[in-house]
Amino acid sequence: MAAPHDGPSHGRKGGLPRSLGRALDLCCSLCLGIAGLCLVLMTGVVSWSVFGRFVLNDTPAWADATAMLLMGWVILGAAAAGVREGFHMGFDTLKHVLPAPIARACDLVSDLVVTLFGLGMAWFGGELALGVWDATLPAIGLPGAVEYLPLVLGGIMIGLFGAERLAAHLAGEEAPSEALVTPLVSDA
Repeated sequence: MAAPHDGPSHGRKGGLPRSLGRALDLCCSLCLGIAGLCLVLMTGVVSWSVFGRFVLNDTPAWADATAMLLMGWVILGAAAAGVREGFHMGFDTLKHVLPAPIARACDLVSDLVVTLFGLGMAWFGGELALGVWDATLPAIGLPGAVEYLPLVLGGIMIGLFGAERLAAHLAGEEAPSEALVTPLVSDA
């Protein structure tokens, strides 16, 4: 006689394997960690720039370019985590008054659009990065492609997290943010 089965090996009704979900949890935490670190660094760079400008009367040339570069990492890391947590734009207000099948279709459309948008960002950001790889950013001396790396990596993560949400909704499950007891980020 077979032993009772505790459910699917992937932890949900039919979606992604549990190990992939844990890996995506780690990726989401990493995105937030990088965004947080870059925010702290950007605050330090801007503070140094203000100190240099108004106290030392010598504005560091690299500060503005570095702050803008760090801001790209902050925005796109947090945006990717926001997709995973379900904070991206969707049809939430509308779907609560719609019949369940139409609300489910809204979830699918929203997740598909977000996934395609993220993949498009990664693709076209990669083309931009390759186009300026041999250029040098004059203020900080790094290759020009460095400006587009947040766009590429953020787009990959947005596409990946959007695809995870899409797969969950296609399987009739809750998306990752809906399944979490304690979300990583909160709008409260």
